[in-house]
Amino acid sequence: MNGSSRERSKDAAKASHHDVALFLGESTVVDPLVQAFVDERLQASSRALDFEIFRVGERSIGEVEAALRQVGMFSPGRVIWLRGFSETRRRGAAVSDADGDDDDVEVEESAEEDPSAELLALVEGGIPSDSLLILSAATLDARSRLFKWLAKNADVVDRRVQIESRGGKLTEEGLRRAVERRLEELGVTRIGKGAVDEIVRRSGTGLGETLQEIDRLVLSQPDPSALEAGDVRSSMRDLALGWVFDLTRAIERRDLAAAENLIARLLSAGEAPLRLTATLASHFARLAEARPVVDTLPRGWLAMRGPEFLAGPGANLPEPLRGWRGYFSLHAAVEFPLAELRRLHGEVRRLDAAIKSTPIPPLLLFSRLLQDACIRRGGAATRRAG
Repeated sequence: MNGSSRERSKDAAKASHHDVALFLGESTVVDPLVQAFVDERLQASSRALDFEIFRVGERSIGEVEAALRQVGMFSPGRVIWLRGFSETRRRGAAVSDADGDDDDVEVEESAEEDPSAELLALVEGGIPSDSLLILSAATLDARSRLFKWLAKNADVVDRRVQIESRGGKLTEEGLRRAVERRLEELGVTRIGKGAVDEIVRRSGTGLGETLQEIDRLVLSQPDPSALEAGDVRSSMRDLALGWVFDLTRAIERRDLAAAENLIARLLSAGEAPLRLTATLASHFARLAEARPVVDTLPRGWLAMRGPEFLAGPGANLPEPLRGWRGYFSLHAAVEFPLAELRRLHGEVRRLDAAIKSTPIPPLLLFSRLLQDACIRRGGAATRRAG
């Protein structure tokens, strides 16, 4: 049994004693655990008829209760999964005039309502014998009556990680703990110095995607019980998209060798070609938007330090070009005439179409584009350093 199977069996075992089970965490993390738990609870022949998935908002709590009270076809009871539960949801009410004129129908959005009370009434009333209610949620308010009831009476699998309260982002500490826990679950007993740091550095914004990449990384090692920092650097995809800066920087410097080497490495590591074209298209479009503004800036702006520019000429720029991102876009746009940026943006769109419709290897198609972008035509672009 591999690490992922051991983990799922362990979590399934945690949720096997009560008639209600709660799985807390991001859906990409907990959904596979719920599926594994259902596999433990129902035979394959029972899943088709005795297992249903509901979502609050799409189906009412009353329908959930009715489904739980049905007699199982191939098992004594039924398993109902209330997936992606949220303590609030928008409620739309259709309103028409007294004459029933459909042309005047409007949808009023009321304040958010809380379905927790309905669900609490359901579980407090008791789940029918031999049936099971599975509830999955990204999070629940620990102060609510529903959470307190579940914590006391349900089997709880908590896979939440620490989130920044303001930005709603995964904190580095929360991510680090999630990475260390996953490595432990996968049976990695010898973790080299800096290995976790390298994983955190390459982790994306979606925890589920990061954990799946860790699974792939560990299973690809000759000895899955050991992981070194070098193994992470050579085998783990950069989900944080740090390569975006490296690639665009190489193009801005007209460094063809660096750009081609990076594209070749990304493609060989499994990076989707269409994501690369989307990145390049956005980059050239952003530079094309910035290039006309370059000619309106005062002489000597290129020699200004970042904070000085942002507090001076940069403060009066259009919204998309304010801040540090706009500052770097303007510096990069100086290297290209506007006509060239527009042409390159069109070339990326044609590259995208060619990847979808021709058998030519993507690496060859990208190589043509990079040569076009990195080899100057008719001399260098003119800087306005002043």
